[in-house]
Amino acid sequence: MFSEKDLQSLLDYSAQNQVLSVYLNTNPAEVTNEAAKLQLRNLLKTVDLPKDIQVVEDYVNLEYDWGARGLVMFSEQEADFFQAHQLGLSMPDKVSVGERPTLRPLVRLMDTFSGWSVVLVDKQGARLFSFNLGELGEIEGVFGDEVKQTKRGGGNAMHGRMGGSDASGKVENVIERNIKEVIESATDFFNQHRIRRIMIGGTDDNIARFKEALPKSWQSLVVGYFPMSMTANHLDVLEQATKEALTAQIKVNQALVEQAVTLAAKGSNGVIGLIDTLNAIHEGRVKTLLVSQDYEQEGYRCLGCGYLNVQEIQSCPFCNNDFGKIETAVELAVQETLQKNAEVKVIADNPSLEAAGHIAAILRY
Repeated sequence: MFSEKDLQSLLDYSAQNQVLSVYLNTNPAEVTNEAAKLQLRNLLKTVDLPKDIQVVEDYVNLEYDWGARGLVMFSEQEADFFQAHQLGLSMPDKVSVGERPTLRPLVRLMDTFSGWSVVLVDKQGARLFSFNLGELGEIEGVFGDEVKQTKRGGGNAMHGRMGGSDASGKVENVIERNIKEVIESATDFFNQHRIRRIMIGGTDDNIARFKEALPKSWQSLVVGYFPMSMTANHLDVLEQATKEALTAQIKVNQALVEQAVTLAAKGSNGVIGLIDTLNAIHEGRVKTLLVSQDYEQEGYRCLGCGYLNVQEIQSCPFCNNDFGKIETAVELAVQETLQKNAEVKVIADNPSLEAAGHIAAILRY
């Protein structure tokens, strides 16, 4: 499975010449194998790297097992470099060439679909899942004592006085013990898998019981709820988790865009537009970068300190070195932001961000 370590390795990679980046949708529910191969051939017609084209096509035609929904490849054959990553998620087809791997599509997928846990709960126990990049992993279920419900109605008042309330109290005690056991196992699971977002499935009552029993630090990470039976199969859980993760991310991104635009308007810790955002990135002030998925622009980069700019100027204002022209100022800005340990949100179809110039940032100071 593609990991943060893999992403960091690609961030650190700098091509000796040019590196080819390929994103290919291979989801069998959306495209046939032959259609995907044809799309790849058409995309590669714009690329003048014969050795890299050959190794990419050989991998797709001879080695790829077509068991994944998405395929990502990076190649620089002049440096004997090739990587292929199979993902459990669909992705837009894309081919690019540059001095660094193109990583924005991967950044978006990892931000949206990694670090999740799905918890299915009822009064007796829970099923715990990890959800990362379209892959669903489940540990053995956590189940306590069976909950035997008391009958309601049909009896007389004397029966209720003699034992009804006592029986109900025993049922509640069983449920509380079960919830306590589930919470202990769940929090261990969350820590072990470095979970940063949680979605809960079950009835409204069982969801409320579980969330209320969670420690406050974990309650804050619960961002999704949905009705689902404890006996749901993996495919149903996976489909619901994918849907909930995308819905939650859209809400989070919209809130962040609105925050950045508001802060920028107040002259506070926010900037919008490429020029101001590039300056903030270089100064290390960016806390969260927000950028449209397909936004790109030519620019200039200082040959000394690496400062990115979209205006042609004689010398760098930071180190007085000369500038070199680059084709992908936005992609390099994303990578520089990640290398400075700031957060990056790659956002699709957001009118507010587009109106702000397709790029904005919330600043540390």
